[in-house]
Amino acid sequence: MKKLILLLKFIRTGLTIRNLFISIYGGIAMLLLMFIIQFFIGGFDDVEWNNDLIFPIILGVLVSLSFFEKPIITWEEYWKKNK
Repeated sequence: MKKLILLLKFIRTGLTIRNLFISIYGGIAMLLLMFIIQFFIGGFDDVEWNNDLIFPIILGVLVSLSFFEKPIITWEEYWKKNK
């Protein structure tokens, strides 16, 4: 049970307003990139919002978080500190 509580505390440290904004801006940037590519390939007639755009949003969020979010300490350091 103690390991579960430590894991939840560790996850909670990553849920910040900064990470939320990084995620939102990363998803928007990837969508804009996809729309620009689609515009140059097909023109204005083919630019549309459809349900298949969840993957680019998730990809943009993951890439932006991996580039801009640096953890303060690693999981091993956190575990040793709170043992």
